[in-house]
Amino acid sequence: MTSNERRSDSKLREYGLATLSGALYGATNTVVGHPFDTIKTKMQAQAGVDGGMRASMGRLWQTEGLRGFYRGCLPPMWGSAVYRSAQFSVFASLHAAAETSSYADVLMAPCIGGMEWRVPLAGFCGATSRTILEAPIEYAKVKGQTGQAWKLGEVYQGAGLQWARTGPMMTLYFCLFDACNRNRLTETAAGKFFCSGGSALVGFWIVWPFETLKNQTQAGMPGTMMDKIRNMPGGFMGLYRGILPGSLSVFTRNGAAMIVMSQANRMITEAGLRD
Repeated sequence: MTSNERRSDSKLREYGLATLSGALYGATNTVVGHPFDTIKTKMQAQAGVDGGMRASMGRLWQTEGLRGFYRGCLPPMWGSAVYRSAQFSVFASLHAAAETSSYADVLMAPCIGGMEWRVPLAGFCGATSRTILEAPIEYAKVKGQTGQAWKLGEVYQGAGLQWARTGPMMTLYFCLFDACNRNRLTETAAGKFFCSGGSALVGFWIVWPFETLKNQTQAGMPGTMMDKIRNMPGGFMGLYRGILPGSLSVFTRNGAAMIVMSQANRMITEAGLRD
């Protein structure tokens, strides 16, 4: 579970509440992380952007100011609230449904380190639901960050790479955060921040090459995936371009978003909305 609050007896109500708190997680995620995400995307996918993170930030500040760091933020601002609410509500619903399922003995049996099978399975489904909603929003975001116009007929461009990135990343996130919960590391605000930020960061590091290839595809760079890998500046390590600003973005935004979501869940319980 991503929340320590008790569940409502109504599955439909709990799904709605998980959707609401997940939407707050998504909106916070964008507000906190978008500036670093913009630098990462420019380093990965915009022609003519050379140098490291510091040089890229300085160049963007000089040419566009603060507004440039939030370029392309509107699609992910509302979109993040939608697709992240889906990932948490689907995960929470399936995680809870396992308790009364005909396969409860299997789904709630431990698999690795005391983690129950329902955690990675519900995480995988939550990640997949997110990908379906996220792909067109990410496409529009990348186009905005790289100063290009987006086209309606291309909104699922790079969707396969989007799933290859999001599926493993979010499944691992739910598994790692579950481990933190079971080991009582999320009982304080600082614990929630570091566990959520750290879990997201580990997942992102593992799938980082897919993030680079996804951004290049959505930005309209020509060639197949293998063409992009062969022509990557810096060879294989070029797949990890932008990893510093990307890591700062992933860690801070997911840590801060978990604090907001946890506070929202606590207020929902105190307001009696789960009764």
